[in-house]
Amino acid sequence: MTHLTQNTFRLLFLLALTNGIGYVGGSFMNQDAMNWYDTLVMSSLTPPDFVFSIVWFILFLMMSVAAFLVWNKVSPRWFVAQLSMNLLWTFLFFGMREIFAACLVIVAMLYFLYRCMCDFYVKSHIAAYLMAPTFLWSLFALYLNGFIVIYN
Repeated sequence: MTHLTQNTFRLLFLLALTNGIGYVGGSFMNQDAMNWYDTLVMSSLTPPDFVFSIVWFILFLMMSVAAFLVWNKVSPRWFVAQLSMNLLWTFLFFGMREIFAACLVIVAMLYFLYRCMCDFYVKSHIAAYLMAPTFLWSLFALYLNGFIVIYN
């Protein structure tokens, strides 16, 4: 396999992995879950529903490129851990309606994102910077989820 082919395969794999997490997570957001979600008291800063899918698509793309840049240079443990927390959050929040547990998962996800960014930074500053928007969005998600916990 040529170097170009290997790189193409790696990037496509990472794109499939991250967007696959989003797709599986989206399966917990069925009509019943969304009807329940619409009954919750939410922050005035909560974006419209369509914004979340757009933002996460962009974040998954950036995460994929970041992981691609450090492929075989750092352990994928923190990257996989933060992706796992992302999926677990969706399952807990929408699938199980466990809003407090979901809030705790965001805290764990932020820790794993931070560790991932630190590992990435050693090998590629750009890779770490590409992960920063996910960290910031997750901080915002913690605020939104925390608001829901407090007011519901």
